[in-house]
Amino acid sequence: MITVRDYINKCKTVASKILDEQERIVLSNETKIISLNVNAFQDGMGSDGKKLKNTNSIFKGVYTLGTQLINPNKRAGDLYTFQDSNVFINNLQIQFKSNLTKFDIFSTGTGTGDKSIFFAGYTNLFGLDKNNSHIVNYDIIYPELMKFIKQTL
Repeated sequence: MITVRDYINKCKTVASKILDEQERIVLSNETKIISLNVNAFQDGMGSDGKKLKNTNSIFKGVYTLGTQLINPNKRAGDLYTFQDSNVFINNLQIQFKSNLTKFDIFSTGTGTGDKSIFFAGYTNLFGLDKNNSHIVNYDIIYPELMKFIKQTL
């Protein structure tokens, strides 16, 4: 028979481990979560729900006629796909803030020089828009977190 004290202790266990469990869930679903970000920016949408725009005056965020002449698959005026070498996309990662309540998406494949300047011009490239945040919270984290809570209690 479980006592009230036993139940209170189990609740304390849940409370003390819930952020670690949330981190585990997110990191075990890192590829799926990053794919949400990649799909959005490949569709030209930013983490703020607005169109991607490079704020650096050197880069427009679209392919030029010169690029099209070199590679006809990249049509002038089309948005960058961010897949030229796949270094950027293949190096996307998730990192939690120290309090474990939020995480950032970033890439170690942003390079140096002009490449770094290019990526720095996007202020809304990394992260999840409102819809994708909902997917992460309710379709990915919530079911697994509830399973953890039920098992612990």
